[in-house]
Amino acid sequence: MFNFLYKNFLRTFQLFFLRLGLNGKNYQNFKDLNFKQNDFINYKIIKYYVVKDNFINNINILDAHMFNFLFFYQKLGGKKGIELSKTNIFLWFKKFKYNKKFLWSTNYASKRFINLVYSYDFICSISDEKEIAQINKILNFHIKRITFELGLKTNDSVSSSEILALVLIECCKNSLNTKINKKIDNIINMQIDENSMHKSYNILEHARFLNNLIEIRNIFLFFKVETSQNFRNSILAMTSVLKTYQHTDTSLPLFNGCNNNHNKAIEKILEEEQFVKTKTFTKFKNGIAVYKDSKKNLFFDVVQPSNLEAHKELGAGSLAIEISAYGEKIFTNCGGSEAGGKNPAYLKYSAAHSTIILDNTNISEIKDIGFNKDFVKKVNFETKDEKNLLYFSGTHNGYLTNYKKICKRTLYISKKRELVRGEDTIISTQSIIKKNVYHIRFHLMPEISITITENKKNVIIRTKKNNIWMFRSNKEMLIEKSIFVRNDIANETKQIVISGITSALNTKVEWSLEKI
Repeated sequence: MFNFLYKNFLRTFQLFFLRLGLNGKNYQNFKDLNFKQNDFINYKIIKYYVVKDNFINNINILDAHMFNFLFFYQKLGGKKGIELSKTNIFLWFKKFKYNKKFLWSTNYASKRFINLVYSYDFICSISDEKEIAQINKILNFHIKRITFELGLKTNDSVSSSEILALVLIECCKNSLNTKINKKIDNIINMQIDENSMHKSYNILEHARFLNNLIEIRNIFLFFKVETSQNFRNSILAMTSVLKTYQHTDTSLPLFNGCNNNHNKAIEKILEEEQFVKTKTFTKFKNGIAVYKDSKKNLFFDVVQPSNLEAHKELGAGSLAIEISAYGEKIFTNCGGSEAGGKNPAYLKYSAAHSTIILDNTNISEIKDIGFNKDFVKKVNFETKDEKNLLYFSGTHNGYLTNYKKICKRTLYISKKRELVRGEDTIISTQSIIKKNVYHIRFHLMPEISITITENKKNVIIRTKKNNIWMFRSNKEMLIEKSIFVRNDIANETKQIVISGITSALNTKVEWSLEKI
């Protein structure tokens, strides 16, 4: 509490000096700093709000406060695009200049600053001296507020956009040098795990982080400033991870808010970075476990949550899986959305994932706003590699406090056949049997058609490419409605559900997926 009050006091103090104009040197070196190569902007969202009157005054249109609309206007081009850019920049600054709330968080301010710098040459190409001076003023105001706010943040909470903004600020000051390498390396070491995966365990966020590092690399190359070996190695390793975390159809596995709105940008990264190979995780302890062969891919969520800033958007999908084969995804999670500026809470629920659920409750606490503080406390993962079989086993204690039960999922993956077997076990930690309703969900892609057999223990799965799979279980199954989010739209689909009552100390459900 004291730390929060202290930081708020400092912010108020800084704004006081900004209002008085007693805030240090101003800079004008904003030309030729557009290093944007790959676009992770959701133009569908922009098209929705730019047609609205006075959209820039609406505090609820989060995307607008990052100035992503500037690239939409660049695509529009010409005098009209430039005039619309200036109009909305000036209106925003007049209204929100001294805003104390989230609009001036370093996340929003950094993205806004980057977009302004990257659009500077475009806007100033048809602007008079007074307008250019106003743009420069706005940029300098951002430099001062961002520099101040970043001084209050720890390395585990600094985003890749904030790193990029800091590097661009040094360029604007004509002071970019190797001193910043240490800070960049510290941030990378804090936020990238031992397998070179971003600790959000959202592969789209991983791609965004990587893209910003690539842009930073290009800035250093342009100004002939040496980068560290750790930095260069991180880009190479993270690119390999990005390649690894693709399904057979090149889509991304949908864990922790990930969506597939930006696959073209991701493919561009992979095309531009040379010598990219998929990684293998032989000593994997924490994250999204991966199995890949020439025909099938499997992803398994065994993330151990913590209070790390990068973990704040984790979903309640412990032990969830996704499976694809022959260029088609079969089992999925419901996915994430960028509509409204933030992934909706219900898409983080356990029921939106292909996992084991007790009494229709979430494995981890999910909040509409703020941090998810009540995460699953313990996730264990083991793997064993045999000649023709790979063994994945994960457990979590997310239901221990309320239900005195441990959930365990064991996967047996054939290396030679198109076959995955699963054992899902709900283990009681006390001798008194407490009955709980369990649901084991397997969400399917919308393009898939299914037929359940009379005994309800077999489901025939037919893909769009007419590949036939048999899903079997030792328990009866149901077919229920589900959703799959594609391009921020919830598409109706189906899910296979195995349900029952935990009537024994150990309740075991066996299932398998096999091509026929």
